Order: sequence, then structure tokens, then C-alpha cells
Amino acid sequence: MRSLVVVALLVLLATSASAQQKKTKKGIVWDNRPSIVFGKNINLEVRMKLQLDWRHFDPPINRDTFDFRSLRLGLKGQMTKHFDYEIEREVDTTKWQAGAWKDVYVDWNTYKELSVEGGRFKIPFSMEQLTGPTDTDFAYRSLASSIIAPGRDKGGMAHGRFFGRGLTYEAGLFNSDGDNGKLTQPQFVPAGQPIPDVGPTFAARVTGTALRGLPVPTTLKSLRLGAAYTNGELPEGLNSLRGTSVFGKKYFSPVYVKGRRQRLGTEVEWTPGPIGLKAEWMQAREDRLQQGNRNEDLSDFVSTGWYTSGTWVITGEKKDSSLNPKKPLFRGGIGAIEVGARYDELAFGSASQSGQAYTNPRADHLLPNSDQVWTFGVNWFPNRWVRLVGNGIHETFEDPKRSPTTGVTSYWTALFRLQVVF
Repeated sequence: MRSLVVVALLVLLATSASAQQKKTKKGIVWDNRPSIVFGKNINLEVRMKLQLDWRHFDPPINRDTFDFRSLRLGLKGQMTKHFDYEIEREVDTTKWQAGAWKDVYVDWNTYKELSVEGGRFKIPFSMEQLTGPTDTDFAYRSLASSIIAPGRDKGGMAHGRFFGRGLTYEAGLFNSDGDNGKLTQPQFVPAGQPIPDVGPTFAARVTGTALRGLPVPTTLKSLRLGAAYTNGELPEGLNSLRGTSVFGKKYFSPVYVKGRRQRLGTEVEWTPGPIGLKAEWMQAREDRLQQGNRNEDLSDFVSTGWYTSGTWVITGEKKDSSLNPKKPLFRGGIGAIEVGARYDELAFGSASQSGQAYTNPRADHLLPNSDQVWTFGVNWFPNRWVRLVGNGIHETFEDPKRSPTTGVTSYWTALFRLQVVF
């Protein structure tokens, strides 16, 4: 059944490539995706994202070779020229029923300098986390942007841009601290009292093309720099961030925290033509007030991650967030081909480095551990809707006693992905 669904989708996309229409004033049309146009600035687009993975692990780990990575269905469009909206939901492919909500928001954008967004969407932190899963350069995001960055939450945000997109900002208040920061351990709560969650959380992000107005070569003017910050309440318990490998294997257990969780991030992106260079550094610091064995304050729990990556579209297309082949397959060309490599690292430990280090979750000096990851990739875009991804992933763990398999610190993974998006 699943195979038939995939084949049907590929046939649909292949036929749509030759039957593409321009938007008319009203009616049902296909303009890159199925759409219903009710009138000027009033429309509804049907969206779908599908990802299927085949994987091989060396040495073997307890993970399936085939992974139905994601199936999302959604609607996106405009309600007059003042409002945009999006509704997207995951499909639970294990039970074939409705899964988790993803983006559900309305955005008032009458003025480009000041827009207001409300609902459920991504907290503004980390360039890579804010990039959709079907537009990332590699099959998986870096560990830092997957674990330190907060992800989606309910809230409200003001955002805007100046000088085209020479300067952008986002600032908002959110109910919790994102999907990545959700609590998973029991809380210290007196009987009859409500169970607290992380948050509320304030977040802000600013980006800018620092060289845009200077007399420098044109290729340098696409250099974009950014910084982001979050600050949220952290209830008492084993509520810290936790270290998991690329495929979800634990290598650093949560520790006792209480107080605040603060994040700081920096980013840089440069896309001269078919080349894409990106890098991010981010750190989360979590208070451990009164978490010692004698109720004393402990040093901050610190999570630090970074990555650097480079890609090259060898068929010559300009590098952007959604690569569109100049000559699609069966229409005079072979599509677009991109190659790339990324190194990323995520480490956990404590602010205190004095005395003996321990793995005890109440130790002032925590024994550190880290995961270093190399990812090598090839992306082939036969047309604008289909992408075939090949990734080789190598992970190395600092502490052999806390790697996915005790005593084994080095792992290789080969991954092939079929992705269909419209």
C-alpha cells in the first residue's frame, strides 16, 4: 500500500511538470502546487512533504533500515493582502492517523517594517532550525540546531525588515520553550499543585547583510550575519537539555536544574552564486539553584554546539533555500546536482571545571561528553518537487563509556532519501 502511494505521487509530479499552468484569476490551478484562487490576494495552496529513508549502520545499532521519516499535509495562503496563514500537520505513519500539529499561524503583514505573527510556529533561534526540513542542505540538521535550538511553540512575535532584507528582526514571547526543550522527567511538585513546564520564554533574533552598502565586490554583499537570544523559566527537576546522537541514542543524561535557561547564538551565511557557506555557534546555560546534595547552588549546566558547512551546485544553479533546476529531467536536462560537506559538534558539561568530575546529575563539576559528526552529501533534484539525497555520516563520541554501544566511539551511517514536496 505504501509503495503504491509513493508511485502515485511520483506519477502525479511527473505529469504535472508538463501540465503546469499559470494562475488564473479564479478557480483550481496548478502553479508549482495545487491551488484554489478565490480572487486577488485570496488563495489557498495545498501542501505536502514526504520523506522516505533507507539506512545502513556500521557497527549495527537498534534502528530500522527503512524509515518513513515524514509525511506532512497542509494549507497555506493569503487572506487579502494583509494576512498570510499556514496550517500543517504530521501524519502518524505507524498507525496512519493524524499526528502532531506543526505550523498553525496567522501573520499580519501590512507593513514590511512591522508584522505580527500569532499561533504555533518556530521560535526565532538558529538559522538551520528555522530552515524547513525539506530545504536543509543535508538529510539531518546539525546536532546543535536539533537539540539546543528550541523549535516550535505557541506564542506571538513581531518581525520586520528594512533596506529590502538588509536588516531583519524577530522578537516574541512564547508559552513554553519549544518542542526540543520539552520536559520528559517527573517534577518536584507538592500534592495537588499543577505540574509546571518550561517557560514562558522570550526570544529575539537579528540578521543583516553587513557589507551590502560598502564598496566591496558584489559576491561579498550576500554575506549575512546574525545573532539570537532566548530566556525562559526552568522548573526544578531533571529538566536540562540532553545529549542524543544523530539517530536518537543517548550520550549525555539530563541533570537537575532550577532557575533559568538562556541561549545565545551567532550565525553566518554566504551564498556567492552556486556556492553556499554556512556556520553557527550556540550555547545554552541552565541554572542549578539549590540542586546540590546539601541544597547549595551548583554551577551552570552548559550545552555548546557549532557547525560549519559548504555546498556547491555543480550544475550552476544559484544557491538559495529552495533550489529550482534550470533544466529539469525529461525537459532538456538532468536536473540540478549539489555536493557538500559539514562538520558539527555538540558538547555537554558544567561551568565549574575545578575538582574531580562526576557523572552524578547533582555534581558541581560534571564529567563532559561530546559527539563530533562529519556529514558528506549529494543532492539530485530531477525537478523542483523531487529530491534524491545520499549522505555518509561519521560520528565520534568523546567518552567510550557513554557512547550508544559501550566501548565503541566511532560509527558510520549510509543514508539514502527520497523526498517529494509540493
